[in-house]
Amino acid sequence: MILRYLRRLIPQYVRTRTKKVFGMATTRLHPDWDILRLIGPLERPHVVLDVGAHHGWFLHSWQEWCPKAEVHAFEPTAESYAKMNDLYGKNPRVHLVRAGVGAQAGELTLKILKESQVSNSFLTPDATIWGGIEYRTGDIEQRLVSVITLDDYCARAGIQSVFMIKIDVQGFEKEVLKGAGRTLEITDYVFVESGIRRLYEGAPSFAEVHLEMEKRGFHLMTMRAWHRGNNSLVETDMLFRRNELTPDIDRQQDRYYVELR
Repeated sequence: MILRYLRRLIPQYVRTRTKKVFGMATTRLHPDWDILRLIGPLERPHVVLDVGAHHGWFLHSWQEWCPKAEVHAFEPTAESYAKMNDLYGKNPRVHLVRAGVGAQAGELTLKILKESQVSNSFLTPDATIWGGIEYRTGDIEQRLVSVITLDDYCARAGIQSVFMIKIDVQGFEKEVLKGAGRTLEITDYVFVESGIRRLYEGAPSFAEVHLEMEKRGFHLMTMRAWHRGNNSLVETDMLFRRNELTPDIDRQQDRYYVELR
């Protein structure tokens, strides 16, 4: 925690120069996001859309790895947005948006989980599934929040290309994708968290999200999953790449086996 605070106090260019002096790698990818190592680090300026940013840990980690990134972060919860704004609001390469993201603009009721606010959702938690994995929601507050679409936002912001969309919206993945048809056409990669267990009523499974991404012209590059110590998988992170970006097959080897973690 102290080290993270000190990193925020020291400008990026100072940290970079210091690392070069001591022969250290100038950027790093935090282990939390090791699945993204296949697509970076990217040294040129690029745009990343962080949908479901919470306190901004992902955008912090991405910019630590790719300092030239311009990140647009979306968070509907007032408390989480305030925390993120306090941490990153003065960063000129970060654009914070206090809104949820969905299939159409308007307002929706957000469920605020008092004991698991990182899991706030527009959908209702399934009490049976949450009990089965021994997770607690605590009291649930319902709050009306603004919702926008990625298509509308990118049009207003004049965004012409997107390197990656990161989606962590607790069962609302397909709704985000429905409102991003034009945006996906200018996007290279999509990194999305999706449920293997249906933690929320009406949420799609990861397989449904995969099929939706296939329809949108993307293929799955890799994935990882987690469980509660019992090998009953709960959720997965999936990294998709636009089909046109597929490299030629390496004919020096017949098969490459990937261990999905």
